[in-house]
Amino acid sequence: MHRPTTYLLALLLVTAPALTGCNRVRARVEFKKGNALYQQESYAKALPQFQKGLELDPSATFVWRSVGLSALALYRPGEAGRQNREYERIAIDAFEKYLADEDNDDPKVREYLLTMYVSSKQHEKALAYIDQQITANPDKTAELQAMKVNILTQSNRLEQAAQVARQIPRERRPEALYSVGVSAWDKSFRDPELDPVTREKFVDIGLASVKEALDIRPEYFEAMVYYNLLFREKAKMVSDPFKRQEYIDQATEWQKKAQELRKKTQAQEAAQQAKPAA
Repeated sequence: MHRPTTYLLALLLVTAPALTGCNRVRARVEFKKGNALYQQESYAKALPQFQKGLELDPSATFVWRSVGLSALALYRPGEAGRQNREYERIAIDAFEKYLADEDNDDPKVREYLLTMYVSSKQHEKALAYIDQQITANPDKTAELQAMKVNILTQSNRLEQAAQVARQIPRERRPEALYSVGVSAWDKSFRDPELDPVTREKFVDIGLASVKEALDIRPEYFEAMVYYNLLFREKAKMVSDPFKRQEYIDQATEWQKKAQELRKKTQAQEAAQQAKPAA
């Protein structure tokens, strides 16, 4: 009475490996089509071919890289629209799945994934990913911390960004501190919706960060320029005319220092060019 059931189970056990092998062959055909279309820059056509192949053979995790790259090629950062958000989702999902397989390790894919996190404003994921990479690659800590500073400033966490910048080795610290200052000025100058308390806090963080950058590297032209600009933002926030003038005077002083440094640099470059060739 149970023989038909037993027979069907046995048949499935025998045919399952054959079906799996057949699917893998079919998957390779889809991958080949996808590769050809990708080489022709027909990314919209290549993408479903790679996805179809992975449905047939999920074990081919290396193909998630091709899925991600196809979606990335179609993605337009900052562009609204359901289709663009779908490309964004596909690219992130594909790169995550590719890197989840310990046999797959591609620094460019890690870079692409981080870029997609930032572009899609998934800042928490981006920060967590960087922390993971710092643990895995301690020799790249300074470079990764600089990336972290950039992401923190984009997410308006300037105080935390300044703290991370101060942890970067001294020789690379001025650039990170300067970037915090630039972001502080940009948010104060360009964001009309910023409340007065937050605006003042950002400007103070920017001034402190740029000052630290200049303490380490006194002849830092760009930092001088933004120190001047930040003092001018600070002057806008005070009602006391004497205090306002004090900030304007400090801004003018640093503006002049920047101009003098520029003249000095230009004179040195001219003198170098005037030297006869050896």
